[in-house]
Amino acid sequence: MLNPPVKANSSSPSQFTIIRLPETLSPLFPPHIRIITPAEKIASDLGSTLSPSSSIYLPSDENWTNETTQRWNQWNAPSYVVSVKPAIKEDVQKVLQYAARNKVPFLATGGGHGYSGTLGALNNGLELDMGYFKSVKVDAGKNRLIIGGSVRFRELISPVYAAGKAFPVGACPCVGASGASLGGGIGFWSGFYGAISDSLVSVEIVTGTGTLLTASESQNSDLFWAVKGAGHNFGVVTSFTFKVYDSPNGGQAMNADMTFPLSRNGSLWAFAKSFAGKQPKELSLGFSILASPVTQELVIVVNAIYVGPLAQGRALIKPLLDLTPQNTNISYIAWKDVPYAAKYGGPAKSCDTRPLDVPHAVNLYQVDIEGLTAAVEYLNDTIPNTPALKGTVFALTQYSTYGFQQHTPDSSAFPYRDVIIFAQIDVTASKSSDLPTINSFTKSFRDRLQKISGKDHLEVYTNLAHGDEGAAAWYSKKNVPRLRKLKKTYDPSSLFNFYNSVNVD
Repeated sequence: MLNPPVKANSSSPSQFTIIRLPETLSPLFPPHIRIITPAEKIASDLGSTLSPSSSIYLPSDENWTNETTQRWNQWNAPSYVVSVKPAIKEDVQKVLQYAARNKVPFLATGGGHGYSGTLGALNNGLELDMGYFKSVKVDAGKNRLIIGGSVRFRELISPVYAAGKAFPVGACPCVGASGASLGGGIGFWSGFYGAISDSLVSVEIVTGTGTLLTASESQNSDLFWAVKGAGHNFGVVTSFTFKVYDSPNGGQAMNADMTFPLSRNGSLWAFAKSFAGKQPKELSLGFSILASPVTQELVIVVNAIYVGPLAQGRALIKPLLDLTPQNTNISYIAWKDVPYAAKYGGPAKSCDTRPLDVPHAVNLYQVDIEGLTAAVEYLNDTIPNTPALKGTVFALTQYSTYGFQQHTPDSSAFPYRDVIIFAQIDVTASKSSDLPTINSFTKSFRDRLQKISGKDHLEVYTNLAHGDEGAAAWYSKKNVPRLRKLKKTYDPSSLFNFYNSVNVD
């Protein structure tokens, strides 16, 4: 709610501003006076200083929904009174400098898939929409990929593939490469190349001081270290330069999807455990427990991706095939098509929805067959009897640690290179009144998983976090002091504090 009118020319985002206009332009108010909202004041101020190709939208504009980036997950979503789409990097600087000077809270948006509930702390703020930074350039000779700050994986996959190269994309093609990379980034290529941020060569970033910097191993290397895993805390990246790699196996991969009854879960965990610590880098595994759309009974969907000869891939998953899955779909396809095929195409299809989705996650450092079996039994006892939990998905993703361990623990702020399984429990609510039940359930289930994680404390991949875990869980207790010291240098006013802040205990 906006406050009553105050003195003229106030730029506070929570106050009205009075300006004097010709009488013909202010018919609804006393002669020569019009009251404008804070958002209109921000739009007017920035409109007079940004380059002509930039755009500014208010929620009342008919193009607000189509021309500005809407957050994918509606749970704990931030709210905006104005959206600014800068056209050039100097405009990004001007927006940040203006926001800092006038104490206007803001968030930078790339793909709009930020998961964390911490983003909901921004109310009636400014959206710095990076939607015009969409360039993609592949330099095959130098093994480099250069992208703008709002490029999504689906926009870079085909150009990289066409150049005969590979790049560690995320599991969902509509996710922004920027946000994923700043939190580390994981996907089916992680067994080869580690976190997505491990392939970073350099970034152009506007920091919390409003300064445009290049960060790399040779320039501002301390900031570069922080950007690779905790980058949301330090600035807005306008451009990323990544390494790309010669495509293994001629760019082909096996994608295998299978569906099992819940009764097979113990055997599936035994299969997963057989690869713990010795999983081939070519193989990634995913296990998802969810309600069958046909029977509404809980089932297990298993996804196996193998970047190698089809015969070898089939041999590796033979123990799964021997368990007689209810449904099997095995294809041998170009790696660029894998994100659209995996898990029967479910993640790709979810790009077109805007769910009310409550996430929790935990890193598992062991495969505790007994503990996971008990967890599944608990799900089966609870979900069918609780209507609010119908939209539950329990997903476990298992990558080879080979790629992660090609980089030393202190090479970046991405901290967790020995994770066996990234475990998530997400529940999509059908109505907001179900959220308290869902949040209580998912939090308690996360606590149950943490007890069988192999660690005596919670650790979670920051891009999957709920938002209540704290900096030590997101970035590791070891990294937090260094990150906080860098925060004082590159974001001394704590402008970038809405996404899993390093300052949160």
